[in-house]
Amino acid sequence: MLFPTFSFFIFFAVVLSLNWLLKRKPFWWRVFLLLVSYFFYATWDIRFLALIFVISFSNYFSAFLINSSSPEARKKTWLAIIVGFDVLILALFKYFNFFQEGADILLNKIGFSSNLLFLHVILPIGLSFYILRAISYNIDVFHKKIPLEKSFLDLAIYVSFFPQLLSGPILRAQDFLVQLKDGGAKAIENPEENFALILTGLFKKIVIASYLTTNIVDDVFAVPQNHSQLAVLLAIYAFAVVIYCDFSGYSDMAIGIAGLMGFRSPANFNAPYLSVDFQDFWRRWHITLSNWLRDYVYIPLGGNRKGRARIYLNLMATMFVSGLWHGNGIQFIVWGLLHGLGLAFSRIKAEIMAQGRNQFVRLEKILSWFITLNAICFLWIFFRAQNLQNAFDIIKQLFNWKSASESINLYVVGLIFLSFLGFIFGQRVKELLISLQKRLPLFLQALFLAAMIILIIKLGPDIVPPFIYFKF
Repeated sequence: MLFPTFSFFIFFAVVLSLNWLLKRKPFWWRVFLLLVSYFFYATWDIRFLALIFVISFSNYFSAFLINSSSPEARKKTWLAIIVGFDVLILALFKYFNFFQEGADILLNKIGFSSNLLFLHVILPIGLSFYILRAISYNIDVFHKKIPLEKSFLDLAIYVSFFPQLLSGPILRAQDFLVQLKDGGAKAIENPEENFALILTGLFKKIVIASYLTTNIVDDVFAVPQNHSQLAVLLAIYAFAVVIYCDFSGYSDMAIGIAGLMGFRSPANFNAPYLSVDFQDFWRRWHITLSNWLRDYVYIPLGGNRKGRARIYLNLMATMFVSGLWHGNGIQFIVWGLLHGLGLAFSRIKAEIMAQGRNQFVRLEKILSWFITLNAICFLWIFFRAQNLQNAFDIIKQLFNWKSASESINLYVVGLIFLSFLGFIFGQRVKELLISLQKRLPLFLQALFLAAMIILIIKLGPDIVPPFIYFKF
């Protein structure tokens, strides 16, 4: 059940009404939240429910063992066991097919039959996201950043809360669990902002991301050799637009939907393509994941406390983990490691710039922004490519100066250009939507929202591609 569908609209209309009716009975309200989250997840595949329940229960029980054990070494043992269990589950579902295919190829090369390797494991949608929430909960209990959650019901809701179940944002337990106490919020805070987020998210996904995906990105990345150098270049910039509009569009809708139910969520994007270096980019892109990697990978590895060489090594290791988390192909590891190099270079540049006064600060920022933007767009090749060979084929065709000419869809060019302008003025557009809603009486406001949704759907294609991050 996708957000931008009629079935979800009916589902959410019912859920939203019952959500506010049941708040007078906090226990039954929480039971309701868990049931509708499980129902939402079951619409993808009912078999997934067993896994999310196992993850919820095992992490709930392990937190009790961590909290009650002594000495410190035993607490660390229980923490290592549960984190290892969570990572093993993630690795099993995410990488089984990758290694199975590798073993299949190897056995065929040495002359053995691979008929026994017939298993195929389905990756449960959203697994990568709710595993991270579960891991962070136990680590925070271990470090006494949050108290032990005694209610299994509340922890199960935290793991499975449906607006943020499939692609985040990745909330921390300390930010979410407190919102379940005593029936949670008693009124919707800033409804106009929540509706503005939903509208902008729908527009990003349905109008921009879907059109560029179906009209240039899929075709060019599938067989880059059949396209001109210019078409490949446009496809790379188009995918940079697609990945942002697709993922930030989902995040906007998730935050808005949760907000209408009375839940506050952290921002997940902040104009990432305006970044002046890779450090700045990862402060603006997928912010909740960036913060998770910083707090639970980079800092435990030593962060910036153990000398300059160790800083660079920790950055590379953290982005290696990021690459592994994102996908099960070598191309994702390459993407992560290259971002690690970009982060290391950003730190080196910052140290050099701090040693002397730069008389051309504005020029330097513009140049840094231009280089960073193009470097990030280039690295998206590895993220989008089907495999490493496909990525190299795209790069080869990008620098094929003798490629044949090809007619270019001017609407694609215009949409890419307008999208980059939107990165600059996106916040102003959202503020305009909020201001316009506040000026309208309730009846006209409802008509305005309905008209905007209908217009967005009409502007979009008949078939909306699935959200990209669902496969992670």
